[in-house]
Amino acid sequence: MRRGGNEVNSVVGNDTVGLTDVPLANLVASGRDVLVQVKAISINPVDIKTTAHTAAAQIRGYDAAGIVVGVGPDVTKFKVNDRVFYAGTTTRNGSYADQQLVDERLVARAPALDFADLAALPLTWLTAAEILFEKLSYTPAPGANVGHTILVINGAGGVGSILTQLAHYVGLTVIATSSPRNFAWLKAHGVDHVVDYHQSLVSQVKQFGLTIDSSLNLIDTGQYFDELVELVRPFGHLVNITSTAQPIDIMKLQPKSLSFDWELMFTKSGYHDRMASQGQSLAWLADLLASGHIKSTRTQTIQAPITAATLKQAHADLRDHHMVGKLVVENTAHN
Repeated sequence: MRRGGNEVNSVVGNDTVGLTDVPLANLVASGRDVLVQVKAISINPVDIKTTAHTAAAQIRGYDAAGIVVGVGPDVTKFKVNDRVFYAGTTTRNGSYADQQLVDERLVARAPALDFADLAALPLTWLTAAEILFEKLSYTPAPGANVGHTILVINGAGGVGSILTQLAHYVGLTVIATSSPRNFAWLKAHGVDHVVDYHQSLVSQVKQFGLTIDSSLNLIDTGQYFDELVELVRPFGHLVNITSTAQPIDIMKLQPKSLSFDWELMFTKSGYHDRMASQGQSLAWLADLLASGHIKSTRTQTIQAPITAATLKQAHADLRDHHMVGKLVVENTAHN
């Protein structure tokens, strides 16, 4: 869809009824909102899952990076022309648009990286940080957790690729699964010991001779459940971020007093609970990116306007491939 002048576009709908281009109404920031000109977005599996169950009139999308073009009267952290990045919320219109209103508490000032590199990170970073430092209570400081070991299922995906970097930075020993073709990627992103998911998980992990304090299952919650119960030490944690295709028997956790933990980074914004912690966490990420301790996980880029056609392509690319890292749409409208 070609646009000129001040015309701005948004994409509404879902993958069931179809994605549709709709001219975006004039947006004015109020309260604590900032108005952002969206320069890049990234596509997450949750985008596809939610669009299949979303009202046709809602704008989807979460991860974004861009430039502040307006601020509400109660905004204290940002000003016009600030470069920012954020993951947004499920309860408001999202980033599948040329412009977006977002609560300043969910936003951080961006370091001097490409917008495409920045857009790849917020949702997965927040998921990773909340797992490590809120669910598992590790210390968020360099090298502070030496002697503890985590097992990551699907280490080469979007969440895995940032989580392993962060875990390595804070001193954790990291074991992670992937296909052998992605072992080099794992090693380059903070993984100490690699595991081939085609082979026996238990036998491969046991050969490392390490005590597994926590498992982080970043795919189907039911997959590997029995193996993870066997591998994680007594009083350890099984952390999960996705639904399960089949029921799981949580009574299997009882003999070892294991904890079963859920992480959903949208809970804070959805229930207005500690929202400012997400902007603060992204500010820490900005510092780590600027210092080179963390690197972007962007691996694929579509350079095109944010339109229904572009997002249909992006959804298809994500759905049809075992994605390593993150897929980003770099918005070429109004450049």
